[in-house]
Amino acid sequence: GTRIRGAFSTSGSNPKHSFRLFFRSEYGDTKLNYPLFGDDGTSTFDGFDLATFQNHSWSNPGNPGVNGLFVRDHFSRDTQLAMGHQGERGFYAHLYINGQYWGIYTPSERPEASYAASYFGGDKDDYDVIKSTGPATYTIEATDGDMDAWTELWKMATNGFASDEAYQLVQGNNPDGSRNTNFPMMVDVPNLIDYCLIPIFVGNRDGPLIANGASPNNWFGSRPRDGSHGFRFFVHDFEHSLLSVSENRTGPYVAGNPVTGGGLLKSSPWYIWQQLQQNENFRMQVADHVHRHFFNNGVLTTNACLDRFKA
Repeated sequence: GTRIRGAFSTSGSNPKHSFRLFFRSEYGDTKLNYPLFGDDGTSTFDGFDLATFQNHSWSNPGNPGVNGLFVRDHFSRDTQLAMGHQGERGFYAHLYINGQYWGIYTPSERPEASYAASYFGGDKDDYDVIKSTGPATYTIEATDGDMDAWTELWKMATNGFASDEAYQLVQGNNPDGSRNTNFPMMVDVPNLIDYCLIPIFVGNRDGPLIANGASPNNWFGSRPRDGSHGFRFFVHDFEHSLLSVSENRTGPYVAGNPVTGGGLLKSSPWYIWQQLQQNENFRMQVADHVHRHFFNNGVLTTNACLDRFKA
């Protein structure tokens, strides 16, 4: 099955659309069994995306070819993979539909429940996946499972993480940092830190928050429903990146705040990140990640970024 992908890309004013492919019994085989994204990726798919370049492209009537690098999102996704996390793999391809050339596309993974099951184990029914809805409402929804665990995580963030007890509890730990299996793991802190460093570094103005920081956009997070691991987040559609070296995306932003920022339905990984900054141990952990990635040939050093960009 085929569907037009995205929100802005569905506009009739933009003639070049992205697509999603689905493998379902009503169409034929229920899976695609092929190593589409190489030896490092899964070889079993319920579907994948055929993404293209919407905003900084010749096909955008408001921005015809200006700043059309065609690597902004791809570079950001590859950065998350280079940090050692799972992420959306992709590659470049020429797309033809019934013999008509549509241009350059990036077939890409989509981090929904079947993706999570492929890389983290179990079945797709074992996962909650939360994502942003896009420009229609700029809120969030559960594309798989339900919102219960995310709601609990948001409540914990709203109550704050200044105490080490609260900081350890959100990770499923005792106050001393030892694991307690009676406590569900709510968030994967190392994943969250690296995920949030990426939009800061690339200056992304459209994920996980829109430019003014008032609403969520372009983010995915998944968590096993048994609480055996916390929410992990995945770079998705970071097309408004690498535009200005002076772009400041450090915040703070209001989205997710229960009083001034729309509460739960406007929340995102960024709200969790901001609330965790109350905790001194978390801030030190962030500093450790910055040292790892920005120094000593790390993923975000100049030469490493140039190599990834040129590739």
